[in-house]
Amino acid sequence: MKHNTVTSNQGVTHYWISERKKETIVFTHGALMDHQLFSHQTASFKSSYTVLLWDVPAHGRSKPYQNFNLSNSCEELLAILKQEKIETIHFVGQSMGGYIGQIFARKYPKKMKSLTVIGSSPLHPKYFSTIDNFLLAITPFILRWYPYHTLIKTIANQIAQSKSGQQYALETLKRSTKIEISRVMQEVYVGVKSYAHEDALVVPILITFGDKDKTGKVQAYSQKWADSEGRKLVIIPNAAHNANMDQPDFFNTTLSTFLDELVND
Repeated sequence: MKHNTVTSNQGVTHYWISERKKETIVFTHGALMDHQLFSHQTASFKSSYTVLLWDVPAHGRSKPYQNFNLSNSCEELLAILKQEKIETIHFVGQSMGGYIGQIFARKYPKKMKSLTVIGSSPLHPKYFSTIDNFLLAITPFILRWYPYHTLIKTIANQIAQSKSGQQYALETLKRSTKIEISRVMQEVYVGVKSYAHEDALVVPILITFGDKDKTGKVQAYSQKWADSEGRKLVIIPNAAHNANMDQPDFFNTTLSTFLDELVND
């Protein structure tokens, strides 16, 4: 994988890209993780696709970064695509990465050939009740009251089912302070509220989540999203929030089948 960067007034964003193929997949990690969340997908897909991984602004090696938000993240991704002369992409986003994918699809619909989400939720206000919005709003402030080591261990154990997945999550979380964790979560909530559109995205969508994902109401929101719009939904067995890492073979087969049907249609 070739390592490169793009630079804006906000900071430097790091990305990694494989040998060029006809079709490109952009893998985008969730809040507080980094590009290594998709290490099991890189090996599986780089022989058939251009694989592009990146550390979202204010994450991983893309720190420090001023004014992190979901919209700015989309602009950094657009800069990466322009630098690499990539016209269209298949976007795969986990949790927060799924939000970035939905926003990117609204801002630049001609760039997006498909969207796959893992443990994410639709950016539609109809799915979020008043109490849901309240709980999302206060979560970043609640996190600040937790002892740091208890906080990151609790998060790691919740978002991953496998021991290796939990270890990866814990080691990645250790690279963020409690204030950074709270700020990222706050900006994710603000971003979700800012891009709450009623109309459905005009792009093929694959919705996935782990059957043991206990993060918020991801399972309920995903099910309603699939039912409401007639989207393809696949539940990944024995997997938590970082389902692609907990069950890489199952997820890779699911994604490959979805993409093959689009590419070969």
